[in-house]
Amino acid sequence: MSAAALQRQAALAGAALLAILLVVVLDRPGDEPSSAAARPAAQPEWESAVVWVTPPESGACPQVGQDAPGVVHPVLPCGVKLVVAAHGGEVRTEVVATGPVATGRTFALTPPLADQLGVEDGDRIRWRFAG
Repeated sequence: MSAAALQRQAALAGAALLAILLVVVLDRPGDEPSSAAARPAAQPEWESAVVWVTPPESGACPQVGQDAPGVVHPVLPCGVKLVVAAHGGEVRTEVVATGPVATGRTFALTPPLADQLGVEDGDRIRWRFAG
């Protein structure tokens, strides 16, 4: 075996040993949790929005029908999960279309979702990202 090959093997062995030591040192229990899994997940905060009701038209996400319950949002991409709440009801839903919404409105609800929540054009709802 050549001297260069032996040097490479020694360097790799040293790197492996260093990695093992780092894992052992960083994984020691202490006063503070050492990983995100040990900390409780923060609940998403509720936002308020004025909405309008419209079926998804242009900008509808693939495989979404006109009667799909969901949200039309000008920025969020298709499939983003949200929780919307109004009049004491709460529904987990998703963005089913992207595109412009009415002036002064944050986003739109499809008619089936608006019916589930009892919401009409111009109503204020609460919403948050689904956790």
